[in-house]
Amino acid sequence: MSRRTGQDGHIEASGKWWVVRWWMDVEGQEARRHMRAKICPISGPGHLSKSERERRAREIVAESGADTVERFNKVVNQAQGVTFHEQAKWWLDHIQRRKRKPIAPATLELWKGCLEKWINPNIGDVPLADANNSALKVLVAKMSDGGLSPKTITGNYVPVVKMVVASAVDERGEQILSGNAVFLLCS
Repeated sequence: MSRRTGQDGHIEASGKWWVVRWWMDVEGQEARRHMRAKICPISGPGHLSKSERERRAREIVAESGADTVERFNKVVNQAQGVTFHEQAKWWLDHIQRRKRKPIAPATLELWKGCLEKWINPNIGDVPLADANNSALKVLVAKMSDGGLSPKTITGNYVPVVKMVVASAVDERGEQILSGNAVFLLCS
């Protein structure tokens, strides 16, 4: 949502009416829908000046809720509604059963311990899309306050968070979120 600056809509003539067009997120779909609503007649009773049409167009877009954070979170995060804990569970199961580059049992136990002790209790209920740099900073601060050394935090715990986030793939096998691109600074 931080990259969206809001929209005023595009005003155009359609038949005998001025209409406004804008983009609206649709639940269950990745693509947005192009919406349209009448503003006023082009001439005659109810005709509005250009500035009044622009003001009314902004009002129509605002009334639709297209630019609200609530709608964005409802639609976009619903599509990516997996929590960090659910993704971590899938990831652990996947790395145990894969045939290529099998994981050592000691490494598996270390990663399970990292998830059980610090990571899942602190960011497990967060939607995977929100498990980002700011969430990791909070986690690192809690681990630091808990007495963990910086080397332990950056060497054991942070890579596990990155790998879990990077393990989320779409139906084509492409990464949804990149573990390295999401976490630029962790201390």
